[in-house]
Amino acid sequence: MPVVGDALDAVFLGAFLFGLVFSAASLLLGFADVDLDGDLFGGDDGGDGAGILNLSTILAFVAWFGGVGYLARHALDLGAPLAIGAGALGGVAGGALIAWFLAKVVRPNDTALDPGDFRLVGTLARVTSAIRANGIGEILYEQQGVRQVSAASAKDGRAIPRDTEVVVLAVERGVARVEPWEALLADREVGAGAGAGEVSRAGNAAAANDV
Repeated sequence: MPVVGDALDAVFLGAFLFGLVFSAASLLLGFADVDLDGDLFGGDDGGDGAGILNLSTILAFVAWFGGVGYLARHALDLGAPLAIGAGALGGVAGGALIAWFLAKVVRPNDTALDPGDFRLVGTLARVTSAIRANGIGEILYEQQGVRQVSAASAKDGRAIPRDTEVVVLAVERGVARVEPWEALLADREVGAGAGAGEVSRAGNAAAANDV
């Protein structure tokens, strides 16, 4: 049982308990990484946002200051000035440790989600359950390194066999409208060829008029 001999002991124990309890609460409530002064400590000045002064590091400093200071006074039998100094060094070490953990472990994985990364239209997929004529089958595709499945139907109502590579053209009521990748390429090649023919005919006509 901790012994409270005077006001300094009470300060050390109070700081330790305060920092410990509110550190746990901040983690549970999800605001442990709130920067208090991003401009001064590395948040909005073009840096990587890894500010040193935030709620987590402050609470870590308070907890370690109280714990180390109390132990230094009672376990090492140091005087009040030395115990306060030891507590301050312990607080700085604790805050630095938490700042390093946030910068190296938490923030690199804390990226904003881009809705474009989860857009299904234009995605290349593979038919895993054959799509019946004018019916519904199933496709498998990958987004953000994770495999996903979706109900799918053919754009023109044709049957599409299993293992066919398809492209998602639209999504209607949770069902992906797809077309075989090879058929889509063929249509584009035909369209490109027709366009080239029209340009060629137009050029010949212009040459004839010049003559």
